[in-house]
Amino acid sequence: MNITRTFKISDSLNRRLNAYAQVASAAGVSVLALAGASEARVVYTETNQVTHTGFPLYIDINHDGIKDFLLRTSFYAGSSGLVVGLNASGYRNANNLVAGRRLSRSGYFFSVASALPAGAVIGPKGNFSIRLPFMAEELFDGVGSQYSDLGPWAGKGKGVTNRYLGLKFVADGEVHYGWARLSVTLSHHRQFGDVSGTLTGYAY
Repeated sequence: MNITRTFKISDSLNRRLNAYAQVASAAGVSVLALAGASEARVVYTETNQVTHTGFPLYIDINHDGIKDFLLRTSFYAGSSGLVVGLNASGYRNANNLVAGRRLSRSGYFFSVASALPAGAVIGPKGNFSIRLPFMAEELFDGVGSQYSDLGPWAGKGKGVTNRYLGLKFVADGEVHYGWARLSVTLSHHRQFGDVSGTLTGYAY
């Protein structure tokens, strides 16, 4: 069951923040909004959803009936090995993006979604230039059970708990910023769904 709460910023805080409004969410992640200070608010949705292989998990962050973001597990088997992963991206709108960065490993470059800690500031100065980033991957060799892991949400093979996905989206022609709170687990079983995410809340 989803629970939606709307928080309005006090008049004293509005005066102090002028054009930008910095609001503290219930989970401790700050959001810088582009709306005028008098209009600034945080809409928080509590949830508990787990990703499943073959069934994308969609986020309609502002509850307008339009899917804004997508969480999806991935599985690829080839002659060189097996890759199991979890990906995050905007959905259907090129302006909907997740915060991320470029990561290099062994001469290869990857686009990854940042695993932000509580207290991180999400706003116009964030890196929202990365498209189709992944969150975490397990990589198995072609013959045995040896594996390695990759991505900021992999937590050195142990996964992460209560990290934040920075979100940027456009609704009714206006840019908004928000977050999704997730925990990611890695099971190393060389199977579908080895990497899974649990979405426990989101806000904008």
